[in-house]
Amino acid sequence: MVNNNRMKEIKLGIVGFGSRGEAMLKTALDMPNVVLAGVCDSSNDKLDKAKSIYPDACFDDDYEHFLQHVDIDALLVETPGDNHARFCAMALHKNLNVISDVPCVFDYDEAEMLWQAEKTSDAMFMFGANPNMWGFVQSAVDLYEQGQLGKPILLEAEYLHDVRSLFKSTPWRSKFPPIKYCTHSLGPLLRIVREDIISVSCFATGSEISGLKNYHDTMIANFKTASNILINIKVSFANNYKGGHHSYRIFGTEGYFERFSGRGETCPPFTIFNSTTQPDTEKITKIDVNELHPKFADIENTGHGGADYVLLYRFFEAIRNNLPSPIPLREGLRMSLPGIFAAESAEKNGELTTVKYPWTN
Repeated sequence: MVNNNRMKEIKLGIVGFGSRGEAMLKTALDMPNVVLAGVCDSSNDKLDKAKSIYPDACFDDDYEHFLQHVDIDALLVETPGDNHARFCAMALHKNLNVISDVPCVFDYDEAEMLWQAEKTSDAMFMFGANPNMWGFVQSAVDLYEQGQLGKPILLEAEYLHDVRSLFKSTPWRSKFPPIKYCTHSLGPLLRIVREDIISVSCFATGSEISGLKNYHDTMIANFKTASNILINIKVSFANNYKGGHHSYRIFGTEGYFERFSGRGETCPPFTIFNSTTQPDTEKITKIDVNELHPKFADIENTGHGGADYVLLYRFFEAIRNNLPSPIPLREGLRMSLPGIFAAESAEKNGELTTVKYPWTN
């Protein structure tokens, strides 16, 4: 950890004081030398709540006015998911360091817009993909970099979470095809697959469970890279499933890695691997790691198994030490744009669709 006595103070602002914003702000302010400068929200009720908790901060219901008149070093964007890109671009134009919650962009045009905004800014953009910070994900990356998995050939992930209860309070979710939320699945896998996805075929179930018009309860996408690495992703936000949300499998030329999310008390989560590179790893080996990153073993569970804390800690660390973004915009788009084109494929009954990126067009 950084020496607290030498930490530069960071004046923090936040736009969006819903339940997620409130939780992330609390986590941020639990860190040394991070102070709240201002809160922005278009809802008077949410601003009143923020004032009752943080009476010494500045408050504004107009985002543009907030950016012009509140002295901040860094900004958390915790607004509804359909306007993250616009709010981040406006902050970047003001040369403010910004961290965006998921999703990164809603469509390809937003990706182009945000890419240009980041290119012309002196500030840092970080994508808030908290699964990238999980301990078991780092274990997979370590095994890969040690050569114990070999070349990845096939990777699989699933994100199964019944969020029908959130459709009313966060209506953007009911208009967002689940496969567009593939970031939580693709993000960890793309830490190992060091090339862009180039094509996708995706199928969807329709709304048999949710009953929502023009919605799909479950979507399954098959992605491919230029070197023929295959990635299968399943995302479902309307289901009767009761187990853990995120599972991952990596098939390599020299080994295998799996994170099983668990099925309640009947079967707890586990992380395993096996490798042909050493005699003592040829059999399945259990790895004693969970969501919490081993380097942050002393922190409390601050959300998503401690990943929210690690995410914000590294954001502030990068700002203080003038380091590259821990999850830069390019990485955010690598794990976001494939989902956008997968949704297009699903609307065309699985038609093979090319994935585009701003840096290749």
